[in-house]
Amino acid sequence: MLKWKILACLGVACGVGGVGWGYAQQQQNTGFFELRIYTALPGKRDALAARFANRTAAIYARHGITNVGYWIPQTSDPEAGISAENTFIYMRGYPSREERDKRLKAAHDDPEFGEVVTTQERNPVTKLIQRVDSADLVPNTTKWSAITVTP
Repeated sequence: MLKWKILACLGVACGVGGVGWGYAQQQQNTGFFELRIYTALPGKRDALAARFANRTAAIYARHGITNVGYWIPQTSDPEAGISAENTFIYMRGYPSREERDKRLKAAHDDPEFGEVVTTQERNPVTKLIQRVDSADLVPNTTKWSAITVTP
């Protein structure tokens, strides 16, 4: 009987420890985000989107940058500088501004990034991007924002 009581106590202790570990692993509802709006050269938007899908997003992920989402506008808004034909929008996420700076530096120092992006954008024949606009964002509140960042 004593043996079963000891095993039961041990089971409860492991369960409590597991619950505590689970809470510690939960994602934080705070973070730092970058909204990136790219104006592609005429006729190059789909090639830019393909470059992100095939290579750039994986480079970012490898360096701990969360690829929150990628969007192709369906309508133009000239006042906002959005052209349905040439605009590509995406959002990256980080735990903090400081982590953004560290992780982006690591991604941009990655030899594959240099091969895929930097070299291509320096060459007038293969260049895809005409202009980049960027906004740094933080969630308004953690109580009703569904956005999270994986550290």
